[in-house]
Amino acid sequence: MGLPRTPSLRLDGRRALVTGAGRGIGLACAAALAQAGAHVVLVARTGREIEQVAEAIGKDGGSAEAIPLDVTDSEAVTALLEKQELFDILVNNAGTNRPVTFLDVTVEDFDSMTRLNLRAAFFVAQGVARRMVQSGRRGSIIQISSDMAGPGGWVQPHRLLCDQTWD
Repeated sequence: MGLPRTPSLRLDGRRALVTGAGRGIGLACAAALAQAGAHVVLVARTGREIEQVAEAIGKDGGSAEAIPLDVTDSEAVTALLEKQELFDILVNNAGTNRPVTFLDVTVEDFDSMTRLNLRAAFFVAQGVARRMVQSGRRGSIIQISSDMAGPGGWVQPHRLLCDQTWD
């Protein structure tokens, strides 16, 4: 039996923005996009991490630049998108978690997670999409989320109902 083959994916001349690009899924996506020929703009709060990723991509023959940015700062995101060339691809990967049980989530925990995982993801995607529409160019927006909480974590209501009981 012959297995299907994925066609070669080339992104030469394309620009990609990857949030949360300093490690994990974001780093892997940035590397893959660069290997396919895209110029990758790496964004994360930790400048040192994304600078190391940009350097590694360059040594591998790719093109990348690191821009330290807190994507929860909507004004900073807008400023970045206005001064950068149009992005053809967005990998919206930045996210966080505070792994506590449902009953232990504080207002601060909730606000921190929703500010990054929901609000920032929405407005980064909206900003990139707005530029695509204004330019008349098509592109791809990839939203990534993760189930990091583990058994009993508050972001897993199905497990919460099964794994915890209250007296």
